[in-house]
Amino acid sequence: MCIRLLFLVITSLITTVYCQDDALINKDEDYFMPSHITVTTWNDMPFSGVEHKNGKWNGTGYAFYIFNMISKKLNFTYDIVPPEEHILGNESRGVLGLLHEKKVDVAVAFLPVLPETRRYCMFSGPLDEAKLTAVMKRPRESASSAGLLAPFERTVWLLVLASLLFVGPVIYIFAVIRAKLWHDPTSEKFNLSSCLWFVYSSLLKQGTNIIATTDTTRMLFATWWIFIMILTSFYTANLTAFLTKPQFTLPINSLQDIVQKGYSWITYKGRMIDLLLSQGRQNDLSPLNISRKQGKGAFRNYQPSWNILESVDAHKLFLADQHYLQTLIFKDYENKTRHHSEHNSRCRYVIMPSGILLISRAFGFPHGSTIKEAINQALMRFVQMGLVQQIKEKDLPLAEICPVDLRSSERQLRNTDLHLTYLIVIGGYAIAAVTFLLESIFATVLRLVKRKREKARNDLILKDNPRHPLNTGTAIEVNYMNMLKRTSPVIYPGPGNVSMERKQIINGRSYNIVIDRDGDRRLIPIRTPSAFLFQYAA
Repeated sequence: MCIRLLFLVITSLITTVYCQDDALINKDEDYFMPSHITVTTWNDMPFSGVEHKNGKWNGTGYAFYIFNMISKKLNFTYDIVPPEEHILGNESRGVLGLLHEKKVDVAVAFLPVLPETRRYCMFSGPLDEAKLTAVMKRPRESASSAGLLAPFERTVWLLVLASLLFVGPVIYIFAVIRAKLWHDPTSEKFNLSSCLWFVYSSLLKQGTNIIATTDTTRMLFATWWIFIMILTSFYTANLTAFLTKPQFTLPINSLQDIVQKGYSWITYKGRMIDLLLSQGRQNDLSPLNISRKQGKGAFRNYQPSWNILESVDAHKLFLADQHYLQTLIFKDYENKTRHHSEHNSRCRYVIMPSGILLISRAFGFPHGSTIKEAINQALMRFVQMGLVQQIKEKDLPLAEICPVDLRSSERQLRNTDLHLTYLIVIGGYAIAAVTFLLESIFATVLRLVKRKREKARNDLILKDNPRHPLNTGTAIEVNYMNMLKRTSPVIYPGPGNVSMERKQIINGRSYNIVIDRDGDRRLIPIRTPSAFLFQYAA
């Protein structure tokens, strides 16, 4: 109430100043201004609109608030002739059609000043600049919800990855060069894989299996450890700050994001976006034709109500003027407040901060109009006084309406924050499984190759030596006879003479395999009468 009262006081002061300076309005008496004119407009609230009362059309909105003041000062009256279709139109339809056919004297509306519309009419000086943008249902999660990556920018992560790949080979090269220059056989003999694992394990603050023994390598190790200490300290601090006070961001920030990320969108039929996309020429909104051909763009008839927001969901956008969208969101916020909705659910929608198009808007006149200069001069006086900007802000609160970042102090670790962690774990197990499979295949191939070589060698031996035991079939008998062949006795178990190796079962009997002083192996039967004889053999 206080804000609106202040607005009325300021408006009355501006009107008083304007009335005291009639000479500035009528300074050029050559301007022709008839006592009665015909105007047109379209439904584009809160900027302009028409309503039928008592058998007569009445204008509403910001445009008619200003135009009524001009009509009083220039002393003329007007009748409103609304178009059959509340669209921009062309030479025969909509608002532009009435101006092109000179059926009206002026269009009292915030019309976009475009090269495509200048063919049908002339325009006054600019009233304001329209910022086309998009509104969407507020996402539950921020676009930067990957908590593990949030502390650093993409450039920092790329540099960290580059350092991981760069430092290991540098340490290896220094170690190799130093060993060759000093001809020191005791110098570090690092291989490339051990250097790479040292760099990786140091990043994760783990141990290493290589030891630096030279001053050069120690300096390289110390430099890398200092770098890791600083990097991990910053990462820990930034991650803590992100989890406690995150910055909420939207997944879309430009027209390219809308097209590339496959968002569906809707807008009003016959308005600025529809006109620009239907021209068939390249302009700032041409990328929307790509999603339009994919069936992701739709046009709807004008609805002067906030109910249009109900058709917007998490992956569908509504494209319109930013001020108009702010008005819709504020009305939605008021309705939810009256119904005592929870505070977090009152800001259900959010506007993309950046715009997709910035364009001037003005009143329209037919080509060759004789009243343009008089009305335009008075109109520019109000614009310069800031009246247009004031009446646009009078229906909106001073505070920002449902900003992107609600700056809620409540923050809990969500499952989406650990999304990257899950991917790393799954990726690690997948890589380990693939590595195990490759190792198994490699081992199997080596085994097959070894068997093939042994078979080829045996075949070659049999071919060259026909009397070989394997050829005669007496290999088993020969081996058995060699086992039973008497040999020189051994001293068992005298210290220093023989040593026990292991037990073995041969032909169902248990034997101790011992090694004598000459290194020969002997078989000693266990638990048989003859086994006692071996203990006293000389």
